[in-house]
Amino acid sequence: MTKEEIYLYELSANPHGLIISPMLASFIPEDDGLKAITPHRHDTHGLFLLTSGQMTMMVEGRKVVMMPSSLMLIQPGQVHQCLNVQAISGWVMFFDGRFLDAGIRIIIERTIETIALLKFDNEGSLFFQQLLLSIYQAAEEKRPGKFQTKMLHALINALYYKAADLFLLLESLEEASSSRSSLIVQQFKDLIKRNFKIWKRPADYANALNISVSHLNDTVKINTGYSATHLIQQVVTGEAQRTLRYTTKSIKEIAFGLGYADHKYFTRLFTRVVGRPPSGFRKTEQQKPAPQPEVLVFRTSVQGKDIADDLVDSIRNLYPEYEVSFDLEDRDNILRVKGREAHPERIRQVLLTGGYTCEEIG
Repeated sequence: MTKEEIYLYELSANPHGLIISPMLASFIPEDDGLKAITPHRHDTHGLFLLTSGQMTMMVEGRKVVMMPSSLMLIQPGQVHQCLNVQAISGWVMFFDGRFLDAGIRIIIERTIETIALLKFDNEGSLFFQQLLLSIYQAAEEKRPGKFQTKMLHALINALYYKAADLFLLLESLEEASSSRSSLIVQQFKDLIKRNFKIWKRPADYANALNISVSHLNDTVKINTGYSATHLIQQVVTGEAQRTLRYTTKSIKEIAFGLGYADHKYFTRLFTRVVGRPPSGFRKTEQQKPAPQPEVLVFRTSVQGKDIADDLVDSIRNLYPEYEVSFDLEDRDNILRVKGREAHPERIRQVLLTGGYTCEEIG
């Protein structure tokens, strides 16, 4: 392994699909100690519960100080390292996330670009301690029963149900609020499609939705990761690109048709958003043949229609130009993705984030 690589911990063969241990200052084995204090990642979901002491971590380049009665969740692939520990006690657990409830994953995965850290009172800490102790005792059972693994998975889901509820409370994202946010974003996108040639400012759309501009921007940012202005400009420049590629209209005509009286301003905007001026874009695009849709086929570890539907929605939200479908009747749980310039790595990342594996087979 070269020094530039980030070490990946893979879950070793385990009948229950998890590793759990009391967290002490000495809980890292000597042969793994260096890997734990240098940046590394796991192919599993992870959880740290601190009941006493202090632990300083670096997660995705950001320093996190864990204090007593705090819980941190680690997503598959998130780079993290332990910087310092002081008289710590608690629990650490890593597990295969495929058995997590799909609804939990949707909530937890909102934290993929942030730090999933919860702080609570002693009563809240005790709840998690008792659950983790039960999981630990069940995992260590010398003569496991027929339903031992199912019981362990149920206990882990119970723990994550509670964590998900706390995240919703912390972020003020109760179910009704979440639905309202999604509705606002969808209505905003619909309004853009109908009015992008007339309305160029977020304020125009906020007025139509009867909400403040700041509320619109915040809602769009939380749900899509982009600003309201970005979404408007993507639709405008997307239409401009189609017109440049398939018609002989002048740039001035295109600008006017899109609602810009000043074609020079339109040219500057197009260049900033697309990365090329309109004239350069037209010259390049009209000289090359239209790209043909690619069809990618993956063998996946996805099981269950609800999970498959959630993943299809996730891929379509990120890459609306792709056609996505699962064939769960195939023994390989086939995923098909069709689109121009479809990228396998994009699909792998979506599935990895959800705790699933995939292998391109066609």
